[in-house]
Amino acid sequence: MIVSMPAKTVRLSIDILPNEHKRIKALAAVMGVSIREFVTECLYERIYPEKKPNKETAKAIEDLEKRKNLSSAKNVEELFKDLGI
Repeated sequence: MIVSMPAKTVRLSIDILPNEHKRIKALAAVMGVSIREFVTECLYERIYPEKKPNKETAKAIEDLEKRKNLSSAKNVEELFKDLGI
């Protein structure tokens, strides 16, 4: 679920290790989103746990999971290993 930004925003800065930044950047790239969108989505799920994807989004996720040409990993560590990170 990609969260759109409201008209007025505030900046949030955090310090992370270079390796953590690489992982976040790689995951965002795999998902086809910006780092901001990736992090916002991760936070959104924690801030608003009661929010569920609408029917259209749920169907899109289901359709994506049915695709045969996607590679898969058992966990994030395996994904990073496959990506050489």
